[in-house]
Amino acid sequence: MTQQVVLITGSSGGIGSQVVVAFLERGDIVVGADRTAGAPDQRLSAFHELDVTDEAWCAAVVVAVVAEFGRIDVLVHAAGVLGTTADPLATSTREFEHVMLTNTAGSFSMARETANAMLAIGTSGSILLISSVAAKEARRDYLPYSASKLAVLHIMWSLAEILGPSGISVNAVTPGPVETEMWAQKARDSGADPASATGASAARALQLPMRRFAQPEEVTRAIVFLTLPENRYISGVSLDVAGGAHLGMGT
Repeated sequence: MTQQVVLITGSSGGIGSQVVVAFLERGDIVVGADRTAGAPDQRLSAFHELDVTDEAWCAAVVVAVVAEFGRIDVLVHAAGVLGTTADPLATSTREFEHVMLTNTAGSFSMARETANAMLAIGTSGSILLISSVAAKEARRDYLPYSASKLAVLHIMWSLAEILGPSGISVNAVTPGPVETEMWAQKARDSGADPASATGASAARALQLPMRRFAQPEEVTRAIVFLTLPENRYISGVSLDVAGGAHLGMGT
């Protein structure tokens, strides 16, 4: 196997932490970055505190990783937020802007800085962004989140077109409901008591052909597949890890 230098943002999150484990087990040099101070896994080669809404901070982390390890072969950008208001008609413009800044601008900043670093060094690397199946269909809740994740797909498509001649692949994984804290938050928002939250999760699962949510490690396997050196020819792809969600719902 070719050892890679892998930068993972949102490395302390439900999906990000599993991605860290997967690349460590592969034997790669893994660098974590998250707004939560402190490395989520002591086996990380390095950890950087990072707020992805600050583009100068994003640039500084990329520069630091390249300075220490010589290159970045893979970026997995897993940092993101859901938002705090479920009802679109009760969502403030300020909250909309915050979600877009975190999910969309943050994805763009990290992808841009990593791409420029790869081009400067001549690295035929891989950039992996995390979107959502919510980007592909109308939803009645968390509108800023869905809108931000649709914008992430456009960033991925455009960068795949731009960076392809340099041998850099750019893809996205689009999960459906995953057993993480983000979904737990969404379920809690649906009702005041735990029973309501559990019921909301069960009802959502029944809408999926697989009749269950994904586990973080199932999303992780798709991420690793799309970023392996032998799969660099796969580019511009949004891969659903959603239990067949679009077979029974959506537009």
